[in-house]
Amino acid sequence: MSDRISSFAGSFALDYQMQSMQSQLTTVTGEIASGMQANPTAALGTNAALLYQLNAQENQEATLQTTITTAANRLDTAQTVLSSIASTAQTVANAALLASTPGTDPDETYGVLAQQATSAISSVLGQLNTSSAGSSIFGGDSAAPPMQSPDAPDGPMAAIQTTLDNAVASAGGPLTSSNVSTLLSGLTGMFSDSNSTPSLNYTGAFYAGSTDGKPTTVLTGTNQQLQYNAAANQPAFKDLLQGLSMLSMLNAPSSQLDDTAKAALVTQASSLLGTAQDELTGVQGSLGAVQAQMQDAANQQQAVASATQQQIAGYEQTNTDADSTTLSMLQTQLQASYQITSEISQLSLVHYMPAGL
Repeated sequence: MSDRISSFAGSFALDYQMQSMQSQLTTVTGEIASGMQANPTAALGTNAALLYQLNAQENQEATLQTTITTAANRLDTAQTVLSSIASTAQTVANAALLASTPGTDPDETYGVLAQQATSAISSVLGQLNTSSAGSSIFGGDSAAPPMQSPDAPDGPMAAIQTTLDNAVASAGGPLTSSNVSTLLSGLTGMFSDSNSTPSLNYTGAFYAGSTDGKPTTVLTGTNQQLQYNAAANQPAFKDLLQGLSMLSMLNAPSSQLDDTAKAALVTQASSLLGTAQDELTGVQGSLGAVQAQMQDAANQQQAVASATQQQIAGYEQTNTDADSTTLSMLQTQLQASYQITSEISQLSLVHYMPAGL
């Protein structure tokens, strides 16, 4: 027989009460540590849908911010590349000007200038294949690198040489200043994509990106978007590469080009390089205007996102003062419950037996 007495119902009720207080204590302690309510929707009741809607809105705003940041980074990279290309164009243009200076040795000067131009073509093509976030910057809608390798079969250098060979064959001998127009016409056809031979057109021999002419579109807000065009089939890039192509021919043998033809090429190429430099400045200015608009959109989106986050915080953040008061109260109640439990456990029949028995 047990020498302890207890009330099963009373003990069960006390145990349940203590477990409940311990659960509340754990919850309140976690809320104080995190500053967030453990179950914010419970307090909202039927208005809990509002919190779900705000969270969905926050996710959409975060996606927009990521989109804007990615586009801004692409434009920053594009500007860096354009500045580098403009510097390359300026260097070659200066060299072409020196080559036109009276008293210089044409054979030596033209050979060096041809090497510079050929190297510049490779550099420009490589830079126009720059990508950001895994996608080409200058390929329009195409994510793949848009420019052909300089030495690719039917690529840029092959097309340039074929155009020269065809002009010489058409003239029946070396080109001079009097018939170099045949060559210039062939180059114009190439870079205007009007050559009857597809492999001798800019699109194909040089450029393999998107040709739909559509600008790149960036979603910056609800029913708001910005557009820009950085595709490498724009006139700025065509004129630059056409000018460089002319200069790269200056190392052709006298059986194809005499000095008067080479001088004509230098003159025409210098003009094209000057035009290309102005056009590159225009492209940079256009992209710069978009960058300014994009920064404004980013600032506005950040403000909207901050407002949404504040609304969510208003529902999810806990009242630390109230939680601290509740914590203190629960600790006191649990301590009292532990004391009662301890005292009950010490009770036995002898406490209820009359004295002297």
